[in-house]
Amino acid sequence: MVRLSGVRSTDAVLEVACGPAFVGLLFANKARSVVGVDLAQLDEALRLRNERHVGNLSLVEGDVGSIPIADGCFDIVACHKAFHHFSKPTQVLLEVRRVLSAQGRLVLGDSLSSEDPAKRALHNQLERLRDPSHVQMYALSDLQRLITSAGFRIGSCETFEDERDFDWWMSVINPPASIAAQIKDTLIEGMSADSTGLQPHLEGDRLWLRRRNAVIAAIKT
Repeated sequence: MVRLSGVRSTDAVLEVACGPAFVGLLFANKARSVVGVDLAQLDEALRLRNERHVGNLSLVEGDVGSIPIADGCFDIVACHKAFHHFSKPTQVLLEVRRVLSAQGRLVLGDSLSSEDPAKRALHNQLERLRDPSHVQMYALSDLQRLITSAGFRIGSCETFEDERDFDWWMSVINPPASIAAQIKDTLIEGMSADSTGLQPHLEGDRLWLRRRNAVIAAIKT
């Protein structure tokens, strides 16, 4: 995300839905200043900032659907692994556009879902079972369409895959054991047809998933 953003030492950066501000802290090594905005986990972001002695990162409590910052303040807005939690994604993108300067840049990284509607529907159903705060994980084409329709021109896009153990995937959220078992059974039952697009496969008694991710850099038009 930092590389594709083209961040410069003179840039002001905003990370929306920053959580612990992992990405904001990376940008702080390159940018003039960084602001992280979120409704949660700011205590952890503050702890990490102080622990690492980062002096150019500030934190603001606020809703990304109505960012409490004036128009045109930032050269770059970053959003990492949060977009699938937004119930009003277009509103968030319009707010991002508002706080960006002329020719400002959005860099958005998130996991993807399948271009196949049936696989995408089942994938998102399982994601919502695992994490009730999940709203929608998008196919790459849909994610790009949302960004461009909100007034951005896509400059670059890179995709990559990572492989994760099912038990690790559950441990991130820690759903009830019965829910985890239901998700696992569904994945195994649909394994031969790859019914979720997650390419589940067994190695012994361990279930693995392959996730597709994208980082999109876009310019305000």
